[in-house]
Amino acid sequence: MKKTHVYEVDFMRTFIMLGVLSVHTMTIFNQQFDDWTIPFLSMSAFHSSMKVTRLAFMFITGFVLFLTYYHKDLQLFTFWKKRLSLIAIPYVFWNIVYLIFRGTYSIDFNGSISAFLVELMNSLLQGDEFYIYFVLVSFQFYLVFPFLLALLKRYEKWHLQLFVGSVIFQVLLTTFYKLGIPHLDTSNWPYLLSHYGVFVLSYQCWFVAGGMVACHYEKICTFLEQHKKTILFLLFTGVVIMWAYYLFNRVILLESDKRAQSPQQPIFLPYSLLVIALLMIYGRKWASVRNDPKWEKFSQFIMFASSCSFGMFLVQPFPLFMIKQMVPLFSEAKWMYVIVLPASIVFVYATSMILSYMLNKTPIVSYVVGKKSKLPRWPKIVKAREQL
Repeated sequence: MKKTHVYEVDFMRTFIMLGVLSVHTMTIFNQQFDDWTIPFLSMSAFHSSMKVTRLAFMFITGFVLFLTYYHKDLQLFTFWKKRLSLIAIPYVFWNIVYLIFRGTYSIDFNGSISAFLVELMNSLLQGDEFYIYFVLVSFQFYLVFPFLLALLKRYEKWHLQLFVGSVIFQVLLTTFYKLGIPHLDTSNWPYLLSHYGVFVLSYQCWFVAGGMVACHYEKICTFLEQHKKTILFLLFTGVVIMWAYYLFNRVILLESDKRAQSPQQPIFLPYSLLVIALLMIYGRKWASVRNDPKWEKFSQFIMFASSCSFGMFLVQPFPLFMIKQMVPLFSEAKWMYVIVLPASIVFVYATSMILSYMLNKTPIVSYVVGKKSKLPRWPKIVKAREQL
């Protein structure tokens, strides 16, 4: 079956990445306020409603893979070799870069190679350097994907039941994360179980949802477009509920800011699916007019930003670090954050995009952002070979 390009995925990637970088930039600004102050709680409430971007990325990962492989035979080891090798290089490379970078301001290796290697091994196993956890989760998903694909193919008539089961399991799992784990001693648990934010099972419903949409794409999209107004209303209502829910977690349940904002809570499941549904609706709308001359510039931006998205995720710590050094300069005039925050988001987004593009276009080096490339064929060498 001929592979077709689903342009709405480019639209979704672009705006989800914008959301991701906005969340990480806002975190820096929010840290300048004292906890329990009105500015802190207000920004945190808004911030928490944007944490959905992580879940949307998991959905897209599942959607693209299922769309690619559902209607063709998957060769297990060929698949693993292709997929795992493409993310293994970035994962190892950026862990090394992040450690060297952090060594300039927060880690002291005492000039010891062995200390560095120990730290590197821990980082590779835990995926806790900056935001590289996503790559570690992707590793795990690629390992289990062939078996999940086989399950959906075998029980094709039972997709609705499988999805409902996945939703129920996700609700039970996140309920346990919220209400059970805080009262348990997890110090002796395996790392992925005690640090469930980097465990693939914690995101299973979004991967499964991506698979379901890929298998029944036109039917689901038709349904979403027919109920666009309802989805818009539910989403706007959901945003307000998410803000109120954050305050409930803080004021009534007396949770920390980090726990109150965690996306590993049951409420994030329906909310995230609404966000994903709306992105799909507008993504398809753009895809239908992308060749219209009046949309030309916007379409060029979408395709460019989408092609750079993975690299942007990997290089973002560097522009974010620059913003972190700059923000304290406004500590005596925090009212200026109204201007500085949007400008900082644009700076982080644009800088990450430029860095990613440069890496994408550099032969061989492009592997560190998951892009295959070959050494350039110099004209003189090519001409000499043709004369032989």
